[in-house]
Amino acid sequence: MKHIVKNAHVLMFYMMLSVVCQAQEISGRIISKNIDGQEEGIPAAKITSSRTGEIVLSDSEGNFGIHIHDFPDTLLVKSVGYDLMAFAVTEPKSGLTIDLTSKNMLEGVVVYGEDLGKHIDLIDPFNVEKIGQDELRKAACCNLSESFETNASVDVNITDAVSGAKKIQMLGLDGIYTQFQWENIPLIRGLSTSYGLSFTPGTWIESIQITKGTGSVINGYETMAGLINLKLKQPKESEKFYLNVYGNKFSRAEINMHAAQKLSDKWATMTFVHASDQFLHTDNNKDGFRDNPIGFLGAVMHRWEYEGDNFESRFGFKGTYSSKIGGQTGYLPGTIPDEPTWGASFDTKHAEIFGKTGFFFKERKHASLGLINQLKYHDMDNVLGNTHYHGTQKKYYFNGIYTDILGNTNHTIKTGASFILDHYNQSYNDSTFLKTEIVPGVFAEYVYNRLDKLILVFGARGDYHNLYGPLVSPRFHAKWNVNPKSALRLSVGRGFRVPNPYADYASLMASNRQWIVDPNIQPEDAVSSGITYVQKFLLNDQVSTISVDYFYTFFLNQLITDMDVDPQELHIYNSTGQSYSHSLQVELSLKPFKGFEFRSAFKFFDVRAEFNGQLQQKAFVPKFRVLLNSGYTTRNKKWNFDVTANWVGKKRLPSTAQNPVWYRRNTESIDYWLLNSQISYNLKKISFYIGGENLLNVIQPNAIIAADDPFGSYFDATQIWAPISGFNIYAGLHFSIKQKKH
Repeated sequence: MKHIVKNAHVLMFYMMLSVVCQAQEISGRIISKNIDGQEEGIPAAKITSSRTGEIVLSDSEGNFGIHIHDFPDTLLVKSVGYDLMAFAVTEPKSGLTIDLTSKNMLEGVVVYGEDLGKHIDLIDPFNVEKIGQDELRKAACCNLSESFETNASVDVNITDAVSGAKKIQMLGLDGIYTQFQWENIPLIRGLSTSYGLSFTPGTWIESIQITKGTGSVINGYETMAGLINLKLKQPKESEKFYLNVYGNKFSRAEINMHAAQKLSDKWATMTFVHASDQFLHTDNNKDGFRDNPIGFLGAVMHRWEYEGDNFESRFGFKGTYSSKIGGQTGYLPGTIPDEPTWGASFDTKHAEIFGKTGFFFKERKHASLGLINQLKYHDMDNVLGNTHYHGTQKKYYFNGIYTDILGNTNHTIKTGASFILDHYNQSYNDSTFLKTEIVPGVFAEYVYNRLDKLILVFGARGDYHNLYGPLVSPRFHAKWNVNPKSALRLSVGRGFRVPNPYADYASLMASNRQWIVDPNIQPEDAVSSGITYVQKFLLNDQVSTISVDYFYTFFLNQLITDMDVDPQELHIYNSTGQSYSHSLQVELSLKPFKGFEFRSAFKFFDVRAEFNGQLQQKAFVPKFRVLLNSGYTTRNKKWNFDVTANWVGKKRLPSTAQNPVWYRRNTESIDYWLLNSQISYNLKKISFYIGGENLLNVIQPNAIIAADDPFGSYFDATQIWAPISGFNIYAGLHFSIKQKKH
């Protein structure tokens, strides 16, 4: 065996030597000009051959040499603090000079990029799936919960039959185990967990970054299933004025507006406004309950941006107000009906101010200091039948991050400190709960980068919770480019989450189950590990992709919501028994010709925990899912066509065996297909779209248990495994005026 390995190494050496011998060298120097106009060499600049992917770094004086195998080729030159530069070479040369300061190069070319819609970067050490504007506009995308219809990594489900709220699943795990941020500022946390997905309009979003498994320690200790980070539209890059109008067959109407203004080279500002209303009630499943609540939601955001030479800042405020009414079709608050009517009301007020500040150091061009601050107030007042829940959260969040290199750009360190102050005042019927959480934390992350081909990330953070003591979260990520068009990634890490059961599971209040909550709830504790492989290839000069990922998450301590003990009770307690998730996803994206893309994904989930003393598949999680998506854009880009089909496999359902026969349900759902489609017509300033959701008109039969006796002990509107409102037809338009280019 040793001889075989030795011979293989010798063979590889001679093969590499023969390739190098056929190549010809290009040499030169990477420079910048100081304030006096003098040239200075840029050390550790990265020079990449766009044909072969070969990478070299400039030396301490900025000199470099790279082998070119085929001419012409383009060299991509990148260094921290400078724009990416492209340099075309048509023949062997020496003594080239590339000036990154002036952004001018001899024999230079201009490189134009396009919105890839959805893609995975092969360089990032974290397996980040990026969703751009083109992908988001494939569906109506009215709010964040509706932004994942064409995405395989995130599954969206209805929470109950009365609130209209939606929740996500990642890796087969509930959305509470996924961390939500916008531009690295916490987005959905605490009291906003159950309904927060609907508070961010889709038109505000420029792109979404999805990371599966544990993320960076910089973002906190709560990442278990994944991290979703939003990039909102930026003042200097967005439209000068934008208008979106939307309406659907269920009488839901929306209007979104935003306006951006560049005040100077350093200052810019932007304002967002959203308003939506559901005017009329619908009852397509004929159970006497509104399929979706009626009412109003409004949101506003204003942000400022300042960019100086060594200092930048972004700050502003956000506000949301929502008031909705659900329940039986005859229910209206403030009226006295002839007979008792089951009703629900959902009122939310949310306000926050935020600020992000970055400092750059002249004496250390690779060093920076970032400071993030957030102050938030959230008030939620829900009434569901005879149940009344009210909660108020006051929060302050701080995160400070210092970044620098150790010796050279192969070694990067990020370190800093965070602080969270959360004050909760909650009441559930006659019970009141006061809680203040104070969590200071420190973290450090070391990144080893070998020519972008091999990247290792070692991170650890320590947080101290005033109620639960120390929380230590080590994490490791590795990325290796097997070849220039593929990436293999490994990750493992530990995450914690402090439960807030009444807010986390507010949707489960849409039943008459008696809540039995363990008074000694402890933080949830999980270890997640994963392996992902991404391979890109050309198909008729178009980039296609195949990706495979597998994640295993096991809980050392998990909060269980047990509906199997008794159909009239909900038991919430910590369990140190077996609880785990196996998640496998295979996705293929083909672009056989320009303008057309076909995407397919297969997912397998084995998600189990101990319920009622038995290890069982978690309720409402299908073992199998399939996504099929195809989209076509005409050559003149005036027409867009998109069709998405989701197959959802069977799900285990909680036991209702103790109910009377007429209120019992099967212990397993049926599988079904969801079909969505949209057509868009684009002009220079305006585009029109029309689409349909659930076009096969899938409706869960008898979705509400005991709908004929809503005040009885068997009433339950939380056993939802499929749509309840049937097919939807919608239409809308986008109108925009772009900013002038300077």
